[in-house]
Amino acid sequence: MRVCAILLSVLLSLLPLQSFGEAFQDACVVTAPSGATLRTAPDPKAAKVDRIPYLAEVSRFDWSDEQTTVEGITACWFNVTWQGKEGWVFGGLVCSTPEEMAQIKAAGDKVKRVMNRLVLTADNGKTLEFIDVPVNNKENLNFRLEAILPDRGYYVVMQDGYEWCNHILVNAQDGRQQQIDAVPVFSPDGTRFVTANHDLDAHYGHNRVQIFKVIDGMGVVEWSEEPTEWGPENVAWESPARIQFTRKIFVGGGTKAVIEYDAKDAKWNMKDLPADE
Repeated sequence: MRVCAILLSVLLSLLPLQSFGEAFQDACVVTAPSGATLRTAPDPKAAKVDRIPYLAEVSRFDWSDEQTTVEGITACWFNVTWQGKEGWVFGGLVCSTPEEMAQIKAAGDKVKRVMNRLVLTADNGKTLEFIDVPVNNKENLNFRLEAILPDRGYYVVMQDGYEWCNHILVNAQDGRQQQIDAVPVFSPDGTRFVTANHDLDAHYGHNRVQIFKVIDGMGVVEWSEEPTEWGPENVAWESPARIQFTRKIFVGGGTKAVIEYDAKDAKWNMKDLPADE
């Protein structure tokens, strides 16, 4: 699961300054078509260091407490390095990651990212707009295109904020949306999907495994388990009626388990597998 910006900021504040660049770096992409100015301080009036072009990647390792509003976008500043130069860029101009940009490129003209806006266009022409709020406080809000499922007809958008996180399943045909815990894994026949999110530690999202039945193009919860002593990982369909996964224990280790559909009772049942299976 992605770590929210606010948590990283706290962790950064607890470490020696010299370890910032090594310990906490994440790659960001300039999303402003006009590029972004690298400055000596988190201030629009600070001296210019360089101009970073559109779609260039920078390494971010800190966030400012200061906020600035530019062209209607309120954002903090990111402390970054680019081509060996260090400085500050306005966060509203640097709102993507290399992973998301690869997904957007694969989506063709149906998805685009402009500054802090992720825009999806459904097959029926409906436009969906997800707007980031790149600030370093409880108002923080980020959207990322996490996955494209062309064979199933969906997009998955990851949404995170101040100590919380979830995913949004978007029907690519008509733009309908529903919140889910993780990127869905579809059954071989496409009639169901399962989501599994392991979060026993941070509690940003549900520690839960859920099975959905696809009805009229969206998922309807058919079975759900929200444990407290273990978390679900590595879900995989063995058949349309059987899912194998790992019950991960918080302190380490785990056991293999399955969820099977009992056609006679019309319900799903979970059980551990013997150690040798």
